[in-house]
Amino acid sequence: MLWLFFLFAGALAAQDLRNVTEPHLPSKFCATLEARFSAEQETQFDTSRIQGAIDGCPAGQAVRLAPRGANRIFLIAPIHLKTGVTLVVDAGAAVFASRNPRDYDLTPGSCGVVNRQGHGCRPLILADHAADSGIMGDGSIDGRGGAQLLSQSVTWWDLAHQAKITDQQQSCPRILVVRQSDNFTLYRITLRNSPNFHVSVDRANGFTAWGVKILTPKTARNTDGIDPSSSTNVTIAHSWISTGDDNVAIKAGSNGPASHITIEDNRFYSGHGMSIGSETNGGVSAVRVHNLSIDGADNGIRIKSDRSRGGLVHDVIYEEVCMRDVKNPIVLSMHYTNLAGSKIPDYRDITLRNVTSVTPGISSILGLDKENKVRVLFDNVFAPGKAVAAHAEIKIGPRSGDFVASGEEVIVDRDSSTQGHANECQFPAFPAIDGPSAKVSVPPEDRTIYVAADGTGEYSSVQQAIDAAPEQGAFISIAPGVYREVLTILKPNLHLRGASSDPSKAVIVFNKSAGDSNGTFNSATVNIRADDFAAENLTFANDFNATHPQLSQGSQALALSVTADRAQFHNVRLLGNQDTLYVGSKGCSPGNGEPCIATRQYFERCYIEGNVDFIFGDGKAWFENCEIHSTPHQGGFITAQGKHYAAEDSAFVFDHCRLTAAPGVHDVWLGRPWRPWATVTLANTEMGDHIAAAGWREWHPGETNYLETVDYSEFRSFGPGAHAAQRDPHTHKLDSFALTMRQFFGDWDPR
Repeated sequence: MLWLFFLFAGALAAQDLRNVTEPHLPSKFCATLEARFSAEQETQFDTSRIQGAIDGCPAGQAVRLAPRGANRIFLIAPIHLKTGVTLVVDAGAAVFASRNPRDYDLTPGSCGVVNRQGHGCRPLILADHAADSGIMGDGSIDGRGGAQLLSQSVTWWDLAHQAKITDQQQSCPRILVVRQSDNFTLYRITLRNSPNFHVSVDRANGFTAWGVKILTPKTARNTDGIDPSSSTNVTIAHSWISTGDDNVAIKAGSNGPASHITIEDNRFYSGHGMSIGSETNGGVSAVRVHNLSIDGADNGIRIKSDRSRGGLVHDVIYEEVCMRDVKNPIVLSMHYTNLAGSKIPDYRDITLRNVTSVTPGISSILGLDKENKVRVLFDNVFAPGKAVAAHAEIKIGPRSGDFVASGEEVIVDRDSSTQGHANECQFPAFPAIDGPSAKVSVPPEDRTIYVAADGTGEYSSVQQAIDAAPEQGAFISIAPGVYREVLTILKPNLHLRGASSDPSKAVIVFNKSAGDSNGTFNSATVNIRADDFAAENLTFANDFNATHPQLSQGSQALALSVTADRAQFHNVRLLGNQDTLYVGSKGCSPGNGEPCIATRQYFERCYIEGNVDFIFGDGKAWFENCEIHSTPHQGGFITAQGKHYAAEDSAFVFDHCRLTAAPGVHDVWLGRPWRPWATVTLANTEMGDHIAAAGWREWHPGETNYLETVDYSEFRSFGPGAHAAQRDPHTHKLDSFALTMRQFFGDWDPR
């Protein structure tokens, strides 16, 4: 069934330099093969007879696969196409892919696994240097991505998900790879349930997909629809694409540019939208997207790249685009990943004309920096909702819409003399598909939000993931990488977890200080202000002193600030120097008669380093099995606990911790009282020889007299820094330590 709503059926007036019109089915067949199976089975294959027919077919003719009565299924392992030969799958017939990973191995055992290498599979169908070939017909090709693999208790899609959560690579086959095969044609065929990309086009001059249907569950990872890469003269027209990743992604990597590409009269459903990138270092140009509807995708119009793979993207026009229920209608970002590199993205001559999102979303226009801006024209663009922008030059006109953006280094030039009008949008349903469909298990919706610095997750920025999380909270998985950004947590029930058990693999770091941020409490890399927060397997760091000397004033540089109740940290590293960790109460205005509201924090198996007052505040914090490490400094203080008034419910407890130091560090004090009242208990704690014998010191000796009112206590301190007989006389030497978590935290037990 072809389109009923074409604006025209003749030649496409767009950027493909060929005169592309609707293809037609072949009239000459060298062989017609009839289906032998009516149900799924894995014992008899049609691979050899189909491959034999293709190999023996003269150029200019076709091999036809036809149903026979109730028999409609062809079962195949990988095959390859031949120059000038078309494979036709008749209506009612379906080609099913083998479920045996060994059939796809590039090397023995390389397919159907998750590891660091990936890319271990042959595609189901390969056209390699096979010019003028194609796949046509009203039948279907089913990759069976959600069917259980032979000799394994998982599906291809399960492997893709496993790779995502473990930050590794999957080896799953693609349905069709077109490699250096000019003038390849896909016509009226249905592709469904691919284990990986449905169609990958590489270095082709002339590729046409017309009237193609691609249907795969939205929860099936990395199942791109059609990806033309380093190719020219490409037309994708009158097609329906609903999948689990990019509906269409134009790429240009080291194999060369992508240019003269037409995306005309298409309908996208679930997926990641109409994308360019992330590889753009080969250059992308002369792209025309016209008459596109996007219904229910995560992204709409998207150009994505970064320093590791960026290049020139220009002469790109989107016209007559309608979107509905799209989370991110417009995304033009040079920050797809946090990877370093010298391949700088350059987006210019980008035009959006007559673009309408009928539902609100979040749009992003993000240049790299002030020297490398996004340059885009909006003519009659309606995209309600929030817009995030930085380092961009946005021209609006000649017709204005409702798109509003502002931000750092954003220049908006309004050259609009008339008010535009939103498109009258229609969103037709995905058409029915005839013929048998493989039995697949649809992956459940994974509510985890995935962040990866290399762009393989849903977000490359942790704060972006936090912003996208629902108001009631979420679980955010963070892949290894360095995330140079400031985090602010204002939503409750957020759980941040590093994908690796080694917390040094995922590092969230920034370099603000009290001197350049208007005070210590504005310097934190990570700010936790909402209750019921959890973090594990992560590093929070402030590296201000990596590039600045540590001075007596202005060098306070927080790695973590917590003013939230029921916050817990497991296997987390906190790196800084002065004032590394602040744990604080809420609502303190005792001078106005407003008491401090106690907040509770639990740190387990954590590593915390610093030198001056590097664990401070008036929170109610318990540290268990943690290493507290003193960095180089002339003297130092581990704690600076301080209460606003004597009865404030606030204390630090260190239980079964280790106090260590960098070589040469000495004269480190267990703490000093930040205010006249302070409570700190160390139990069963091993102390290195860097600890000063007296242990505790006055805030400012000779000026303050806070030690008279503190509650500093120790139980079974041991190691060369214990010095039990030499402790300051204000220290309480406990005969027992029976305090339980419940007694300390009340109605909350984080264990």
